[in-house]
Amino acid sequence: MNFWCLPVRTSVLIVFLASPLAAQEWDSGYCFLAPIKDTNLSFSGRELVKEVSVQLGQEVHVGEIVMRLDGAGMPARYERSLAELQHAERAMERANMLGRVMIAEDRDQREMELAVKVASAREMELELERLNLRAPHDGIVVSIMAQEGEMLEDSSAMRIINLSQLLVEIDVPSDRFGRFDAGQEVQIRTESGAVVSATVVFADPIIDLASKSFRVNAVLENADREFVAGTSCTLID
Repeated sequence: MNFWCLPVRTSVLIVFLASPLAAQEWDSGYCFLAPIKDTNLSFSGRELVKEVSVQLGQEVHVGEIVMRLDGAGMPARYERSLAELQHAERAMERANMLGRVMIAEDRDQREMELAVKVASAREMELELERLNLRAPHDGIVVSIMAQEGEMLEDSSAMRIINLSQLLVEIDVPSDRFGRFDAGQEVQIRTESGAVVSATVVFADPIIDLASKSFRVNAVLENADREFVAGTSCTLID
């Protein structure tokens, strides 16, 4: 009896010993690849769209103007403020040439007028710049919510995403709490089946009571755009 059972027991033992050596995919419940930067470019106020400088799918760089709003009569007011500033500067130059001959009170008056004109011109510059919507980071234009001639009023104008890196968002079971630190490399499996390394940038210091899990964020390099944002993944131990 024992003679016939011996091979079966040996087979079971071999399987048991071999199992821990294989990589284990953890049921994290949630593992998602997202753009490292995803920005809805918006404007506070009510302005008419004068020009949309980019197209859907276009790559943009940080600081690049992507949309201009109509400044109405603001450019003319700015030109007037510059003219007034130049007049105040010339008056100050004459005061400096007169030196001690000029009454101190008159000199102080001209200094104050110059300071006011400088501040006014700067204020107009900032107001005009506010009408130029610029890309906050490098990325791709994936949505344009306002076209030329439309009124933009306290709403999003454009969405820009950066895919050079992907943010890996993972929910990890509470029994693995304390096993992740910033800078640590973790292995994930993408939807395509590829196993890749990502670098942990954040591990939640608390556990969510409802889900009995905690959040881990990692960064996956994606310069060649090999991996697709918006897809799921699996954490591998």
